Amino acid sequence: MRHVLNLKILSLLIFCLIGANIAHAQSPSIFFSVPSKQVVEGERLTVDVRIQSANQSINAVSGIITFTPNLVNVVSISKDRSIINLWTQEPKVLRNQISFEGVALNPGFQGSNGLVFQINFQAKQAGAVFLNFSEGALLANDGLGTNVLAKLNSSAFNIVAGGGVIPPNNISTIIPESENKLATLPVIIDYSALVNSNGAAYLKGKGEPNALTKIVFKDVSFKSLGEQFIDFLQTKKKKLDEVLVRNDDAGGFQYTSGSNLVAGVYNATPFLVDSNTNTEKPGLGVQLLVTDNKIVKILVVVINVLGLLIPVVGLLVVIYFIPWYSWRRMRVLKRKLGLEEEKLELSEHQLERQDTAATQPFDKFTNPNNPPQ
Repeated sequence: MRHVLNLKILSLLIFCLIGANIAHAQSPSIFFSVPSKQVVEGERLTVDVRIQSANQSINAVSGIITFTPNLVNVVSISKDRSIINLWTQEPKVLRNQISFEGVALNPGFQGSNGLVFQINFQAKQAGAVFLNFSEGALLANDGLGTNVLAKLNSSAFNIVAGGGVIPPNNISTIIPESENKLATLPVIIDYSALVNSNGAAYLKGKGEPNALTKIVFKDVSFKSLGEQFIDFLQTKKKKLDEVLVRNDDAGGFQYTSGSNLVAGVYNATPFLVDSNTNTEKPGLGVQLLVTDNKIVKILVVVINVLGLLIPVVGLLVVIYFIPWYSWRRMRVLKRKLGLEEEKLELSEHQLERQDTAATQPFDKFTNPNNPPQ
């Protein structure tokens, strides 16, 4: 009887361990897919960066990959067949790091082998190449942007000189695996999407407990002539800029701006401020619309209409004035030409009279019909 009871307990423990391993294997993670653990100097190797999330839909992924310097070169990065639809930061190589950040649009990604991008390495010299995620995040498609990634994975491969071979056992001993806890990137979970310029903007979010969060506002609106003119006149109004807030013990933070805001469309992005590494890591942001009151809106419309009408009216005046002025000048010229012709005719008549008067005395003596008295 005791033997049967011990057997049941052992079976139950084995079942729990298997269930825990299955749950751990299905937990959301970022990992490397290395086709070969060994490559010869001068050859190329393509490493896939993939994610798995069997039970939770993922809509954003970010991270920083580090690799062993001086042993490999990054030849190219391919985003073909990627699950990412929108890259907020395309994979960028800087020294021995590759940083990236992208979004999988709704409904996001849920599966076991989602390709993020591919790294094409070229082996330079013999040695062990380590691939690590120094930072990373998988944000759930849950409306809160919860970071569900709990583990940073690593991988490695060896570069051998010529045709040398390293035993497979050696490669397993050099692959490190980090279990570092990830810092929670800040996410804005509540905010005033529409704000009157005379009111105040409100933001509320969640991030790393007792950390600093930097909220950066950027006006991305294209302003008309009337809006630019109104902004120029309203010198007392202020634009939403950037601000530092401290997270509480639960990671919550909030910010309320002052009143008298400049109207516009603002992108609000929260950054986790890491004082140890002197870096700022962006979280998921939101967009706020700050609008003017009705009187200012009407004034903006009037200025825009005037700004459109004045050039049109000026163009019409120019188009009308040029032919009118030409016609007027032609009339003046014609009058001048007419006066000149009249003067010429008068001059000719006067000359004829003078000629006639000058020849009459001579005719009295030479004409036989008029004998002298």
